[in-house]
Amino acid sequence: MSKCLTKEIYEKLCDKKTPSGFSLDQAIQTGVDNPGHPFIMTVGCVAGDEESYEVFADLFDPVIEKRHGGYKKTDRHRTDLNPENLIGGLLDEKYVLSSRVRTGRSIKNLSLPPHCTRAERRKVEALVTEALDSLDGEFKGKYYPLAKMTEHEQEQLIEDHFLFDKPVSPLLLASRMARDWPDARGIWHNDKKNFLVWVNEEDHTRVISMEKGGNMKAVFERFCTGLNKVETAIKGKGYGFMWNEHLGYILTCPSNLGTGLRGGVHLKIPHVSLQKEFADILKKLRLQKRGVGGVDTEAVGGTFDISNADRLGSSEVEQVQCVVDGVSLLIAMEKELEAGKPITSLYEQLMSGTPARQIVMEAEKGEVTTVSNLPDLSKHNNWMSRCLTKEIYDKLSVLKTPSGFTLDQAIQTGVDNPGHPFIMTVGCVAGDEESYDVFGELFDPVIEGRHNGYKKDALHKTDLDASNLVGGEDLDSNFVLSSRVRTGRSIRGLALPPHCTRGERREVEKVVVEALDTLKGSLQGKYYPLNKMTPQEQDQLIEDHFLFDKPVSPLLLSSGMARDWPDARGIWHNDQKTVLVWVNEEDHTRVISMQKGGNMREVFTRFCDSLKQIEDAMKKKGKEFMWNKHLGFILTCPSNLGTGLRAGVHVKLPLLSKDARFEDILKKLRLQKRGTGGVDTASTDGIFDVSNLDRLGFSEVELVQKVVDGVKLLVDMEKCLMEGKSIDDLVPN
Repeated sequence: MSKCLTKEIYEKLCDKKTPSGFSLDQAIQTGVDNPGHPFIMTVGCVAGDEESYEVFADLFDPVIEKRHGGYKKTDRHRTDLNPENLIGGLLDEKYVLSSRVRTGRSIKNLSLPPHCTRAERRKVEALVTEALDSLDGEFKGKYYPLAKMTEHEQEQLIEDHFLFDKPVSPLLLASRMARDWPDARGIWHNDKKNFLVWVNEEDHTRVISMEKGGNMKAVFERFCTGLNKVETAIKGKGYGFMWNEHLGYILTCPSNLGTGLRGGVHLKIPHVSLQKEFADILKKLRLQKRGVGGVDTEAVGGTFDISNADRLGSSEVEQVQCVVDGVSLLIAMEKELEAGKPITSLYEQLMSGTPARQIVMEAEKGEVTTVSNLPDLSKHNNWMSRCLTKEIYDKLSVLKTPSGFTLDQAIQTGVDNPGHPFIMTVGCVAGDEESYDVFGELFDPVIEGRHNGYKKDALHKTDLDASNLVGGEDLDSNFVLSSRVRTGRSIRGLALPPHCTRGERREVEKVVVEALDTLKGSLQGKYYPLNKMTPQEQDQLIEDHFLFDKPVSPLLLSSGMARDWPDARGIWHNDQKTVLVWVNEEDHTRVISMQKGGNMREVFTRFCDSLKQIEDAMKKKGKEFMWNKHLGFILTCPSNLGTGLRAGVHVKLPLLSKDARFEDILKKLRLQKRGTGGVDTASTDGIFDVSNLDRLGFSEVELVQKVVDGVKLLVDMEKCLMEGKSIDDLVPN
């Protein structure tokens, strides 16, 4: 109601009344008094009579459309109470403990419970009980008025779970449904106790057919037959049920319009209900769950009350068929899990649009495919292949992140690129921020393996205060030729390069370039989009070693990072050429601070200032970087999580690099080396690119400190060797 009621609609309808005198304010009072829950959408309005849905249609029509999955005011409802049209309906009683079908019915020309007079309520009771008294055979029964039943009758009705109490729900009380309680309220049931009618509870009548076990076909047949008999008897008194072609059967709450039907079973599925995809399965089957104790109760022992989610726009037969077929599939899944088998195939067929009944029929015939989709990782050497088990694959391969990224997309780069016996690559990438949560059972062990034992409950440290760095301004420039610090940053709410759409990639470019354009002073610069730069600009960027090319690495190509190249990619640098930003290369952004010589403190200070100013500008536009307490800054490759930081120097170590202990020294200092040409290049003339080995679990200051302290020690060792001295005392333990 609150989402649909505008000031204009209220002012248009507030002075109107139905022929019986029901007003808009009465219709909405329950929604006004009960604001609702952030995660539970109630309706917020009720009808006081049949005409309410017409007189206040400017409100009810949009409420109905939103509550009933887009049901338009021009749509026509279908009614089908012929049980012969139901297919199947005999459900496995090992899993189905009980079955029931219920609905509500309203008597034409009498106001509904929120608005009826005492006389109207008593008229409802008289008409319904007279009709019920006319039933014979299996429908013969007795009426028990709440105001007149004996203590023994009350205890028996409680034991049978037939008795309803005075409403205590604020939703019902605010709708005035408890007035004059218990006047003209009561319970009728047949002698067999499998056909029940409540009189003047939330609706004029609530009709229920039920029995133990899984014979939903018999339950529905009794339901249809009983309803027809009751309506025939009521028509004999000159009355009928409220119904029209658009809304079907008219009831008090808009949520129950149409069939008003809830076909439900108490279903024991302890294994299926523990699956992450359980909610998705129910949604696809158009089913809903609750505990067996009723609305807002929890399941006990894996037993749920499962029923149809829809009421309006589909017929009674269709809705019960939905329950029969959906429950049959849930049982088939439960049996698979009991046998220790995955439900991957059943789930994938359901999600691809195969009808539940067809899936079950094929499963019963043994036609469900058992061909595994698990990649062959027997000759692979990457972290993904070490961590991905069949169990994890079967569990996660059916999941998707909110943006639609799948496990197979995440691991494809590691499948296509087995790795090298002596070089451990990661083997998986994230497609969005949520990938690390949805596929946590793979990413967590990959991260732990790649990041030196970093546990899934560990907390990352962030420190971008350059004043906390000790030293760093005096690395010997005779040995340290250049210094740089780089990192990546991702923009929250936009998919990462392996999965982003063209629109998202262009949005990244727009957000980043607008932020960069705000930088002033020593950080003022210019953006050069790859697809629009002039030959002169391209030549200059190549000469400055700023230009990045279309990826040729199989690791990046298999991850989908080169799609649509060079669309929305570019390079920005400040006028002094000491800060560089790559846009939409491997990550949304790659930010680099650099200069000649060994003043790492100055480089790091500029790095921190640049990042802060860029994010501050983005935040003014409502954007921010992806970050959380566990993983720090979120980037595409798990190897770069945490700080994403690589602080490196080009350092001359021609003598030390020939020492047999060189690799071990670097390892103990938590440093790594490569050639100055980049990843997988060899050193020339003893010049190495030396940088921090760690990314995650240490702060930015701590990692730069490791480089500063470690490089100073490496240079001291090199000087000793140049003088012919031993470095034994300098080698770290």
